[in-house]
Amino acid sequence: MLLTIALGLWGIRRKNTMWGDESVTYQLAHRDLSQIWLTAQHVDLVHALHYAVMHEIFGLFGAGLLSLRLPSVLAMSAAASAVGLLGLRLAGPRVGLLAGLVFPLLPQVQKYTQEGRSYAMVCALVAWATYALVVGVTRHARWRWAVYGCTMLLACLLHEFAVLALVAHGVALVVSRVSRPVLRAWGVTAASVVAGLLPLAVRSAEQSAQVSWIDVPVRLRQRPGTKVLGLHNGRHWR
Repeated sequence: MLLTIALGLWGIRRKNTMWGDESVTYQLAHRDLSQIWLTAQHVDLVHALHYAVMHEIFGLFGAGLLSLRLPSVLAMSAAASAVGLLGLRLAGPRVGLLAGLVFPLLPQVQKYTQEGRSYAMVCALVAWATYALVVGVTRHARWRWAVYGCTMLLACLLHEFAVLALVAHGVALVVSRVSRPVLRAWGVTAASVVAGLLPLAVRSAEQSAQVSWIDVPVRLRQRPGTKVLGLHNGRHWR
């Protein structure tokens, strides 16, 4: 956690610059909750909960780059602690320590640690949900499954693609050949999470035009002697 926080705070202001999606968070979080809800009826419904959370954070700590990005730093440090605890529980102290130290060094983790979006929060929730799952398998109790389900549902409400982690959890349980009562408990919990996410998924699907401009990734074919500088909307730029 300390390593993640230290790396996250290092240069967190980025010379007082803000990139596109962060500016959306910054602008919408300044609106009243009623205005955020009205906006979400037309665009960005998938991120409405995150905007509401950031609105409350801005109200408590003021609006600025530090308030925008610090929640991501703290969330990713919580994710790092969950990764370390998972390694400890599954493979021992050395693996737990190594996992917890390597996690914050990953480039993608460092990127989202300093990004004023929902991804670090989702990562933390999924990591802790995974830890709750592992504990629930070994110590079967209803309240533990409730904690797992609530954590996963919150992650999915922050970002719908978090539901893929639910699928990964199910595959892991099947491969691990856990007992039928455990599989049954996970199935009921997973069904509850999907049911809770379904209204958001149905409504947000109506706003799919927002991302319809994104093309399918294509393989670059470089001619001899030609330097490829990048790819934009399926077209090669040299």
